[in-house]
Amino acid sequence: MQAHMSSPSVNQNAGQIFTSPGTLVCAAVIEETALSKTFILKDRNGRSFDFKAGQFATIKLSINGKTCLRSYSISSPASRPDTLHLTVKRVPDGLVSNWLNDTVVAGSEIEIMNIGGDFNFPDLPGDKPFFLSGGSGITPVMSMMRTLLDQASDLDMTFVHFARNPSDLIFADELAFIRKRYPQATIHLVVDDLEGSTDFDGREGRLSPELLEELVPDHAERTIYMCGPEGFMKIAREITSQVPVKALHQESFGEAVVIPMPGSDEGGSVEFLQSGKSIECNNNETVLEAALDAGLWVESSCQQGICGSCKVKLASGEVDMPDLGGLQEFERAEGYILACCSRPKGAIRIDL
Repeated sequence: MQAHMSSPSVNQNAGQIFTSPGTLVCAAVIEETALSKTFILKDRNGRSFDFKAGQFATIKLSINGKTCLRSYSISSPASRPDTLHLTVKRVPDGLVSNWLNDTVVAGSEIEIMNIGGDFNFPDLPGDKPFFLSGGSGITPVMSMMRTLLDQASDLDMTFVHFARNPSDLIFADELAFIRKRYPQATIHLVVDDLEGSTDFDGREGRLSPELLEELVPDHAERTIYMCGPEGFMKIAREITSQVPVKALHQESFGEAVVIPMPGSDEGGSVEFLQSGKSIECNNNETVLEAALDAGLWVESSCQQGICGSCKVKLASGEVDMPDLGGLQEFERAEGYILACCSRPKGAIRIDL
């Protein structure tokens, strides 16, 4: 990631490109729902952020002595560069998401590793955007819509969001305000179960071709930007293959995707040849986590084996690594692995 940070006139770093990890300070915490919070973050050195609406930030935390990296979509508008908002929803057994919700308060510090992502509105523009999201996948598309509205865009926008129930709707109050205030933005909120709610200004239902065609009758003229947990995304991809749209762009960073691993009962030692460092890695730890625990920096972004930015060369040994598309065939042939999703099968040596 290269996060370009433009700073106030008193800052001597104005215009420089921020290319290394930095420290953010939590200025405030907003409780969005019983299961999700928004953390309003500022750069410790007072610099502002230059990111594209829809991109994600990768943060590094130390939890119980373990180094953890996670990528979360930025929910704040790119047009308001002084703060960075990360909206995080608890997930069952989610180590980082639950730790953030339980621990981070105003004044807490968080290390940011990078900002990036190809799923962003400036690079994927559409003249009739259709924002489609489920669960906490609302965050990047909310950033897109917030940015467009901040910029007084007259684009004809449609926003359709799915949640489990009315109390699980993130940004519900703001979406209601947008619906009343901005005629260019059509908002549809859909829940699986009303759960007895009598004041929900939306509808009950689930994503289907019929519902999509009803809510967005001009879908063939629209560019879809969709994000959500993988279960939602699988259904959405199937439906959008049946319902014609002008173009489709998608992201799955709304909630961290759990990568299923075959699992190794071994783990093993990891030796980093260039640095001369070695560290023991248990059967649940990745090569990336081992490198960070050893004090070595490995460039990484998606944490899901997709982007390929964390590739390192395996000099000897074997790893468990799912095939998620982050490596090209010639890279595999040359011995490269993806550090973020590779787990040692016994002792290994890495050219790092």
